[in-house]
Amino acid sequence: MELLTLLGGGLASVLSDPATLAWCALGVTIGTVVGALPGIGTVTTMAVLLPLTFGLSPVSALVLLVAIYMGGMFGGRISSILLNIPGDASSVVSTFDGYPLARSGRVGYALTLSAVASFVGGMIGFVGLALLAATLAQAAILFGPAEYFLLVTLVLLLTSGITNSTRTKAIAAVGIGVLISTVGLDRVTGDERFTWGVVDLWDGADLVVVAIGIFGLSEVFVRVRDGGTVDHATRVSLRSLFPPARSIVRYSPSMARGGLIGFLIGIFPGAGASMATFIAYATEKLFGKDRDSFGKGNPRGLAAPEAADNASVGGALIPTLALGIPGSASGAMILGGLVMVGLQPGPALFTKSSDIVWAVIAAVVVANVMLLVLNTALVPFFAGALRAVSPFLTAFIASLCFVGVYSLRSNFFDVGLMVVFGIVGYLMRRSGYPLTNLLLGVILGPMLEDNLRRALLVSKGEWSVFWSGPVAATLLAVIVVAVAGLVAHGLWQIRGERRQDVRL
Repeated sequence: MELLTLLGGGLASVLSDPATLAWCALGVTIGTVVGALPGIGTVTTMAVLLPLTFGLSPVSALVLLVAIYMGGMFGGRISSILLNIPGDASSVVSTFDGYPLARSGRVGYALTLSAVASFVGGMIGFVGLALLAATLAQAAILFGPAEYFLLVTLVLLLTSGITNSTRTKAIAAVGIGVLISTVGLDRVTGDERFTWGVVDLWDGADLVVVAIGIFGLSEVFVRVRDGGTVDHATRVSLRSLFPPARSIVRYSPSMARGGLIGFLIGIFPGAGASMATFIAYATEKLFGKDRDSFGKGNPRGLAAPEAADNASVGGALIPTLALGIPGSASGAMILGGLVMVGLQPGPALFTKSSDIVWAVIAAVVVANVMLLVLNTALVPFFAGALRAVSPFLTAFIASLCFVGVYSLRSNFFDVGLMVVFGIVGYLMRRSGYPLTNLLLGVILGPMLEDNLRRALLVSKGEWSVFWSGPVAATLLAVIVVAVAGLVAHGLWQIRGERRQDVRL
């Protein structure tokens, strides 16, 4: 009862103030637009608009930041589905089945399904945040460097099963991605690694540059090779843009599973939405009966990661509010907003400033509803815009790639690096190597290395740290089982191929 009273008070403080509602609407609009534009990023937008919160009330300031955060999660799927260009790292998985759906003429279906999945995921994140904030924040403390290293290792192993490529190529692609993530200055010693004396590589290869290069620019190269053919030009009826509710409800179990995974992964600081979306996709493919259709336009492959992406917001806010530890980069901006309005994040925040905390939690559900209405209403606009630019789509994608990368740091070196990764992506496509595994290696590589080194530093070089604790021992056992399963599956395939050769 007390929980409902607190939540009701938070909702009242948001809904009863027209100014706060207006800032929320502005935030979700800005977040959606920015999320759909590759290269800009939600974090950059929140950082730029942070000074705008100086003259606002604490509630309005924090509601604006939360709305931008959630809007960016919603918007990232738009360019992934329409153009095969991820709006941010967590939207990469949406390209797997979202883009094939769009190419098959089901643009409206993909956009509507992803909007509903994002809404469901956001609501799961909200419910989890409201019910379990204090409890789960304490559980996240159980994960130290050793546990994080084992968790990332397990995720990288499981990625070999989320593509239709051979496991050898999938694991090789992950390895290449991890190698790319080591480029730059060593974060501990400051030594140069694989920079060849190029100062612009000291910070490594930016994740957005890599993502846009291997996905967006390689798509341009493929289109040029195919003569610039366009698949989106077929006329679609207004009715087809909004599919029947039963076809959306059909995939509600996938949304629920993805939302739960996204919320739980989002709780762990540093894990992020990217890991959550990959795990959600791998889970759907692992337990699905139609595995071969994943990557070819399977709606479940779009619904689950979209739900996970948005549910991770609620999870990431738990350590941010309850422990003062940002659960993500965007969470760090909200943490900065809390400090700027005179609040001290931590366990005492829920008792000393409960009215503001519950207003922030209520803002999650208010922004979520606004985003569903906004993104559903704009489906005809997105579909019409795509059809209008179809004759110029190759040039449009190319220009979006170049402008998006240059806007990161106004650096032509980044543009050149994107071209290099575009060529790498094109060659990988031709050779059957999965691009997604490479990008996951780039995303999780730094986390893998940093936590390995931290664990060994804390334990003074004792490797027993990776199996001495109960959580670490459990994760290590799962890894051993996963490796044994992968090896057994590979041997079974080789045996089956030999039997087939003998019969022939």
